[in-house]
Amino acid sequence: MSPFDVGAFGFWMFIAAVVVAGTWSSARKSAEKHETLRRIVEKTGSIDEAKLKELFKEDSEETKPGEVYRGLRIGGMIIMFVGAGMALSFLILVLLGNAIGWWFGGLAVSAGIAMLGLGVFISSRFAELPPGSRNDPPVR
Repeated sequence: MSPFDVGAFGFWMFIAAVVVAGTWSSARKSAEKHETLRRIVEKTGSIDEAKLKELFKEDSEETKPGEVYRGLRIGGMIIMFVGAGMALSFLILVLLGNAIGWWFGGLAVSAGIAMLGLGVFISSRFAELPPGSRNDPPVR
């Protein structure tokens, strides 16, 4: 067994690549905005305040009503099914006799993952409901 785990190294390299790509993308967008501003000043000789505000306004990602609710519900279900699948795989290993002493720890971890999924699922009750849901009062 090697003291160097290639799988863990690959995972952390992936995380680093995602962070670097996000940072580079943000810096590139900012540079393009400044280049656009420079070209506007070169062509017109003045800065229109309305265009300046439009160019440098923050990217506001407004969510639709109920989008967070649905995301939490779907994410919670996926996490619960991952936990249940892990528990099932550990139980199958026990039934086949391939698990020696570590199966109980695996079941505990899978139960923890399933509980995390349940928590995410239940937390959706505190998010804004989608329009037209069954919990809305009837329209008369």
